[in-house]
Amino acid sequence: MRIYIFIGILVLGMTMIGAITGGFVSTFRGANLRKGFTYGAVTGLVLALATILLQRFMYSIHGGIMMDLVRLALIELNGLVVSLIGMFVVLAIFGVVYWLLRLATGPVKEDDPIHIGRRNFFKRTAVVVPAVVGVTGSVAAFQGNNELQLRRLQLSLKDRPEVLKGYKIGQLSDVHIGPFIGMDKLKEMVNAIASEHPHRLVITGDLIDDLAYLDEVADYLDGRVQDFPDGIDYILGNHEYRVDVERVWKRLSQTKMHMYRNSHQQILGGPRPVYLVGMDYHFKDDVQEENVRLLDIAMKGIPDNGYPILLAHHPNYIPEAFRRHIPLTLSGHTHGGQINLWGTNLVPVYKPYWKGLYEEQGLFAYVSRGSGHWFPVRMNCPREVTVFSIL
Repeated sequence: MRIYIFIGILVLGMTMIGAITGGFVSTFRGANLRKGFTYGAVTGLVLALATILLQRFMYSIHGGIMMDLVRLALIELNGLVVSLIGMFVVLAIFGVVYWLLRLATGPVKEDDPIHIGRRNFFKRTAVVVPAVVGVTGSVAAFQGNNELQLRRLQLSLKDRPEVLKGYKIGQLSDVHIGPFIGMDKLKEMVNAIASEHPHRLVITGDLIDDLAYLDEVADYLDGRVQDFPDGIDYILGNHEYRVDVERVWKRLSQTKMHMYRNSHQQILGGPRPVYLVGMDYHFKDDVQEENVRLLDIAMKGIPDNGYPILLAHHPNYIPEAFRRHIPLTLSGHTHGGQINLWGTNLVPVYKPYWKGLYEEQGLFAYVSRGSGHWFPVRMNCPREVTVFSIL
């Protein structure tokens, strides 16, 4: 039921945005306003329906040239959806200026030079803005889906035990194997991290969106465990729950990966042993209270001299991790907002921990921008894989 409500809101919203955008274009060009509303509404409706239907169709095909062609079309459609929203915002700003100028100057003659100049300016605006924003949206979609950045971070962890000196951890997060991210891109991600020779690879949730890939993903990761001396560690994200969390958990548990569900494992010994703590995803309304409860369960049995590293898909665990003096927390979920302009995130995501590295009194937390995504448009926020070197 929830998905149908979302689809209804998307279709209605895109239709309204298209209609208003068409109205602005017609007003600026001095054209028929009714036609502008109609053409705009139809454009928004077609974009919304085509995107939804094509994305559903993608779940029925796996492999071959058909999948590649449909994926390209779907990426372009997503870019155009964002472009239409961008046109609406930009033209709305120009619309405010247009009406303020009309109020300020009052009635003017058609042959008045000021009126002619203003009319020509807004006519050009009605052409230039859709063209520029449309191209920008398309480029952002294709670039966002293809660009992958390898980030290397060096961390001086607080009270680090000697056994962790020089230790390297690779992170994948929010891979979202499905319509936009196929096996080729998963292989690219793992290869990029393996090239840095980390001791272990951690996957912090939202690995898969299309269960038709589950066996292939499981077999591939199982075969890559040998490339990381201390193995691969995996925790769940919210998208595993959206598809079939128990099926995903059961299949991935058949691999040689280390699986965590509100649990911990000792990964290094010595006088101050190191523990990896992995959290399950939850949907409780009282987030922080539930985080406290689940962390109590996950960390039960770790000795006082133990040194924990936390894996949590959602960064809402970070405040409690800092309160407990956990030296390092790795998370994801937000995708860094995906659309960042002038240093500002335009997509509402969890705050204050939403992208990159955070430090508080020598304790660190990192929120990945996502190695993949379920929506391909990105601006100033490329997909990433990350390797942490502990100094």
